[in-house]
Amino acid sequence: MKRQIVVFFILAVFVFIDAKVSYAKWVWSSETSWTDPERLPRETTDQRFRYAVTLLVDRECISAIDIFKDIIKNNPGSELADESQLYIGKAYYLIGDYKNAFKAYEHMIEQDPGTRRLHEILEKEFQVGIAQMERDENGAIRVFESIIERNPLGFIAADSQVKIADCYYQLRQFKEAEASYLSVMENYPNSEWVPYAQFRIPYCKLSDIRIQERNYDLLSGSREGFEIYLANNPQGTLADTTKEIIREIDIVMAERDYKVGEFYLRRKRPDAGLLYFESVIKDYPNTEWADRAEEKIEMLKTVGAIR
Repeated sequence: MKRQIVVFFILAVFVFIDAKVSYAKWVWSSETSWTDPERLPRETTDQRFRYAVTLLVDRECISAIDIFKDIIKNNPGSELADESQLYIGKAYYLIGDYKNAFKAYEHMIEQDPGTRRLHEILEKEFQVGIAQMERDENGAIRVFESIIERNPLGFIAADSQVKIADCYYQLRQFKEAEASYLSVMENYPNSEWVPYAQFRIPYCKLSDIRIQERNYDLLSGSREGFEIYLANNPQGTLADTTKEIIREIDIVMAERDYKVGEFYLRRKRPDAGLLYFESVIKDYPNTEWADRAEEKIEMLKTVGAIR
């Protein structure tokens, strides 16, 4: 009895292994359902198209591209040719060749500028741009600019403009980024991206300041921009972040004015120093520098340097 159980178990294992091998190459797509690519017939154009789709799903992208190109060559202007061109773009996207993916989608628009699939194609191009941002911001900018040019008031035009600005920011080209965020507000005033752009404009100034080691004029302009954002979006998702940034700017500005006051004291000009200490107390009351300024004023009064 035990021997029979062992034999049965061994047979079951072999059956399972054989079944696993048989189904190992099966892939699923909406066009073919579960299919073994090697068993698909390939005599007709439609059959070859289905075979190419299964290759693509199985990540054999280069082989799939060759078949799609051949279908387009032999069936120009057909619905299957359009589908093949879209799949070529997808194949290049899957292997990370975003430049050729974009070219494949652009080719469809160039062949038929009024294509009914413009919405679908631009959405795919947008995804190419998003992926390209990770390693080639300039290439991504060209993609997003093309989307806007194709359909300046389209469904993802504002999204593309925001991404252009984000790309410039990633490149540390802060002035270009600021101008691009401003374009979002000017060209798409009803977009949901407006509050975000309004926040990013002074944030670009702040980032530029950090590179320039405290340009105080830019710092003041940045603070004003954040105040404008808060005035327009008091309950916005970035409101708390904005308040914290303003507090940090106030600390820097208060420190600057306080040290200018000290400079005048060293120059035996307590009257001028007093003006800066009073400015710190008035303009930045919630900073430690305001407390220090009050102490300096009391000290000046004690020694009779001021009344």
